Amino acid sequence: MLDILLYDGFGDHDSGGERYAAELEAAVAGEVPAKHLVQFAKVATHTIGEHLGDWPRARRLGGRLLAGRAPDAETARAWGHLYVARLLAGDVAGAAEAEIDYCRGAGADFRAAIVEMKFLLVAALVGSQRAGEASGIYGGALELARTLGDAAPSRAIAVASNNLATELLEAPSRTEPEAALMQRAAAASHEFWLKCGNWLNDARGDYLEALVANVLGDPARSTVHIDRAFAMIAANGSAPVDETFLHLARAHALRLGGDDAAAAGELELSDSDAEGWDDEGLRAWYAEERARVMPDALAVEADDEDWDD
Repeated sequence: MLDILLYDGFGDHDSGGERYAAELEAAVAGEVPAKHLVQFAKVATHTIGEHLGDWPRARRLGGRLLAGRAPDAETARAWGHLYVARLLAGDVAGAAEAEIDYCRGAGADFRAAIVEMKFLLVAALVGSQRAGEASGIYGGALELARTLGDAAPSRAIAVASNNLATELLEAPSRTEPEAALMQRAAAASHEFWLKCGNWLNDARGDYLEALVANVLGDPARSTVHIDRAFAMIAANGSAPVDETFLHLARAHALRLGGDDAAAAGELELSDSDAEGWDDEGLRAWYAEERARVMPDALAVEADDEDWDD
C-alpha cells in the first residue's frame, strides 16, 4: 500500500493536495521501510511545502518520518528534503542538523551532498514562486557543481534548472539579467539531463531551449533545437505528446520569423493532434501554452465537440 501511496498516489498531489497530505500524515504513523524514506520525504516536502505552502507542517511531517533513524548511503537524501522543509519553515538550527545528517550519511566525500541540497532548495523556492530568491543560490551552486565532474548530482541540477528556466519563461516579463538566467538555466538543465537521462530527456531539453530562444526573439536558434528534438524522437521511437508541443513551438518560431503561412500550417498540425486527446488536464495545458505563444491566433472553435468542457 505504501508503494501505491508514494508513487501512484503522487500523481494526484496537485489537484488533491490536502487529501494527499493527510494520507501521508496517516502513513507516517505506521512503519516506513528504509527503502521508502527518500521518496516519502520528497513527496511530503513537495506537496505540503510547495503546493500547500505550509512549510511548518512539512517540517513536522519530515521530523516524524526521520525521528530516531540514522542516515546511510541509501537514505541520506531524505535528510536533504528535511533540510529544505526546516529552512523554509524558519528552523535554521534544525536545518543545519539535517544538513549534517545528510553529509554524515553520504560518507567521507560529502561535497556532492552539500551541492545537491542547494539545488533541492532552489527547486523548492521556485516551486513556491520565489524564483528571485533562488537565482543567487542557483548561480553559485552551479559553479560548485561543475567542480565535481562526474560526481555532481546531475538529476537534482537538471530538475532545479528546468524548474527555474520554466518559471522565468512563463513570467509575463523579464529583466535582462532574468532573461540571461533563464537561458543559462535551460542550457544547464539540458546539459545535466544528458548525464543522467535518456533520449526523451534529451529531446525535451531541446524543446525547453527552443521555447527560451523564442521568447528571446531568436527563432533561428529555436528552429535548430526543434529540428534536433524531432530527429532524436524519430531515431528512437515516438513521443506523440512531445511532438505536438514541438509543432506548436515551431509555429511560434515561424511566426516570429515572419512566415505566417507556414506558422498556420504547424499550428493546424498541433491543434489536430491535441483534439484527439482524452486527458482533460493535458488538453488544458496545451490550450494554455497555445494562448501564451500564439495569443493572436484564432481560438479553437468552441462548437468542436472534442474541445468542449
